[in-house]
Amino acid sequence: MMATPRHVLVIGASGVIGGAHIGNLAGRPGVTALALSRRPEPAPAENIRSLALDLMAPAKVDTAALAPVTEMVFAGFIETGDMASQREPNRALFDAALDLVRRYCPQLAQVTLLQGMKAYGSHLGPFKTPAKESDPRLPGGHYYDDQADALADAAAAHGWRWSVLRPHVVIGAGRRSPQNLLAVLGVLASVLKARGEPLYFPGPAAAWAPIYQATDADLLSRAIDWAAATPSTDGEIFNITNGDFFRWQNLWPRLAEVFEMTVDGPRDVKLVEVMADAETDWRQLTAAHGLVPNRLAEMVSWPFADYVFNTTWDVMADTLKCRRHGFLDFVDSEGMLRDRLTALRQAKILP
Repeated sequence: MMATPRHVLVIGASGVIGGAHIGNLAGRPGVTALALSRRPEPAPAENIRSLALDLMAPAKVDTAALAPVTEMVFAGFIETGDMASQREPNRALFDAALDLVRRYCPQLAQVTLLQGMKAYGSHLGPFKTPAKESDPRLPGGHYYDDQADALADAAAAHGWRWSVLRPHVVIGAGRRSPQNLLAVLGVLASVLKARGEPLYFPGPAAAWAPIYQATDADLLSRAIDWAAATPSTDGEIFNITNGDFFRWQNLWPRLAEVFEMTVDGPRDVKLVEVMADAETDWRQLTAAHGLVPNRLAEMVSWPFADYVFNTTWDVMADTLKCRRHGFLDFVDSEGMLRDRLTALRQAKILP
């Protein structure tokens, strides 16, 4: 029996999550995809079409391109600088996405919404670990709650299946995703090496030892496919991580090996200050090593890096629920980071 064709709309396709999913759909038989973003990347294969659209200020909508869509993946995000001011614009962004598919995607059957561990308060300080999908919502709420409630209501009204996936610090190859820990680590090491510094840990000693976790972008893409294809995921939330944990104190020497650097321990610094003039260093590195030209501000968010490296509490998600529903993939985080950093150096994204 021939499989039903899939027509996937990925919103936020230039980000690390959306970009990885588009890359994994490229060339796949029986699948077409629309890669929607404000500044789309070139389509990587004939079955992918890039679509430029600002959901918050839509111009002419390509209704013919949207009409066959059967699945929506929402990985959009508006960065405002602080959590309080993020709520309203990100609620409005998702409402605009729902309005788009209600109007122009009559074949839509399934929606996957991407969230994260901030749903459990991972950004606020020590929280209950391992975090479970059944944990209560944060007092006062979060835009994640607003989006999930809007999705549940829309799905009930239109007969869509839906799922919510919660990764943590997604690691992928996106070059225009400043909140991408892979780029943070690669640029940090490259600039420190150019300055003649060791690879020191840019955070307090209290952040050196807690348990941490990450999610490989390709593993997350496979989870998006699984959610779309698995009926039991309907109306459910799932933590999606690599399935293992690490401590920076153990991982840091392995990262130093990738860049052939000496390693040092914690220095309680702020990268927004230490890297204030790093754009100059980066231009020099780009010229000296023949790197693919990239503006550093589009690659790395130093405030995001300071947030990660100043987390002095355990960050752990329970992933038993997704396993009980059939998603059994896992990735070794240390090997993933080493392999991806090496690949970026070989691709001339990093020196």
